[in-house]
Amino acid sequence: MKKLIFFILLLWSFTTEAQNEFAATAFYTELNKIFDDARQGFLLNKGSIRESENPGLVTEYKVTFLLPLADSGKISVPEKGDPYVVYYFEPEKIRLKTDQRGANLRDAILSSLNQALYAITETTLVDEKPLTNTWYFTNDKETRHNAALFQISIYYQSGKYYLSLLIRGNK
Repeated sequence: MKKLIFFILLLWSFTTEAQNEFAATAFYTELNKIFDDARQGFLLNKGSIRESENPGLVTEYKVTFLLPLADSGKISVPEKGDPYVVYYFEPEKIRLKTDQRGANLRDAILSSLNQALYAITETTLVDEKPLTNTWYFTNDKETRHNAALFQISIYYQSGKYYLSLLIRGNK
């Protein structure tokens, strides 16, 4: 009987879902702090100027608040349009792992904000590799990508799948 119970517990441990690494108070607190700062135009999060990938079109800044579990980030202020911050997460060689992290990130955003968000997801092929963007809106009728509060992107580059989170701010 003891062996049977041990076997059942062992089997159950293999079938349980992986824990959401983003589901932590520290992540929720920092995400809300960054989101609130985004609404104010990144007054607190905007660090020193960094070299822009698109000089003349966008001014880029280092972030002063790094989102937990993110490897890096940058704030972009385009000549036209609203500023935004992008956080990049550790890449994976397996797409399924990156997809799961993206789903976990989405769940953490929804839990953190305590408000309904509506999503639009598009997947396209770039050099025969999928690029998936999901935009999150507060208005279920909104379809303009540049009006999204958040954007989660999963893309392939140099043999790995990357996950990024964009948080749109206000001027």
